Amino acid sequence: MTAPQDSDFLCGGWIFDPVQRELRKFERGKKGWKEEPEAVERLQAATSVTLYRWGQTPMQTATGQMMPASLARVAVAYDVGGVLDINENDRECAHKLATAIAESYGFDVIEEGAPGGRRSGNLPSRDQMGRLVNRSGKTEVILDDAKREITISKRRFPIGKKRRTLSLAELRRLDLGYEVAGPTETFTVWGLVGFDEERVPFASYSGFEGWADPQEWREFADELAQSLGVELTVLF
Repeated sequence: MTAPQDSDFLCGGWIFDPVQRELRKFERGKKGWKEEPEAVERLQAATSVTLYRWGQTPMQTATGQMMPASLARVAVAYDVGGVLDINENDRECAHKLATAIAESYGFDVIEEGAPGGRRSGNLPSRDQMGRLVNRSGKTEVILDDAKREITISKRRFPIGKKRRTLSLAELRRLDLGYEVAGPTETFTVWGLVGFDEERVPFASYSGFEGWADPQEWREFADELAQSLGVELTVLF
């Protein structure tokens, strides 16, 4: 048996035969790829292929290795029961694996967050005066429905604040955005205000990727848009 060549690999030491639905994992030796695969799996009839992506606090395994903060897993659910879990923390490689396996079945890849399921309860709440207050870095935004005002305050170095007030009548629409940076995901409800459509963050949440519920944020943003009488655009 000869060692595989770089061109044989889908990515990251993985070779997948879509006809046989056979997945092989190889390790590198001192002089290149080893001849024998470390693991071989002949995939059975399946019902779905899911790509999980999530973030968590870096942890040390029992062998002393550090698990990264950003994790990914491909899960193939078998028709007869049981799930094949493929842990591949290279996000690009995990996506290639999931896509190749799903295409061999004629499926679309299901994309999810953390394997244990997303959690609700990450929405902002209004203060005692009924205002929506959002603090991000040096900026504080207060949405006051009763006064029909938007107040934007920025801390100034070394002391003091710069404050300005906008009329809620200038609000054009809301955008719901989602970003991932490293192991952290951020949901932001932006208000587009004025002729130049200045983006003002009305509400936001940041935490480890894959844990917050996107649908909960869509519903929150939609209800806020309806209460303010403007349209909502979901950007993800």
